[in-house]
Amino acid sequence: MKTQSYIRRFGFLAAIFLSVVPASADPIELPEKPLTPEITFLISLAILLEVVCILFVLRRSQKPRFFILWLIGIHLFTYPAFLGFLWLEQNMRPAFAAGIGEGLVVLVEGTLIYLICRFIPSAKSDLASPSIIKCLLASLIGNVLSAAALPVLLAIYDRFASA
Repeated sequence: MKTQSYIRRFGFLAAIFLSVVPASADPIELPEKPLTPEITFLISLAILLEVVCILFVLRRSQKPRFFILWLIGIHLFTYPAFLGFLWLEQNMRPAFAAGIGEGLVVLVEGTLIYLICRFIPSAKSDLASPSIIKCLLASLIGNVLSAAALPVLLAIYDRFASA
């Protein structure tokens, strides 16, 4: 019964954050690159690289079963929240707002990773749970990799699309 209470609270919190009008929240516009299925695939690939990086950093720590799905699920929560934050801060310089937003995403993702690893049962109980610092570091490294990989993936796409 206690677990259902936590799930309901988390669901309520997720509903609050996901209702922040993410559709009109993209203040950093790329007029030469409309959002196509190919661009969406590249964004998804960058997020997958982030997830793999987080898995690599936390490889010797206790993790729940299907941890990769938990990490992907975190992005279903943090990406709309990030877009909502950018929409709320649309009067700020776009690069500054995106930097603050990414910093908040690192804090939220790192904290959620820590809570998932700490409170969701794992298959291997002989490993120690990761510390909050290790989870925040994994989130930071994953987000930096994702942010660095996206322009490279877009350049590769442009190279092949123009050929």
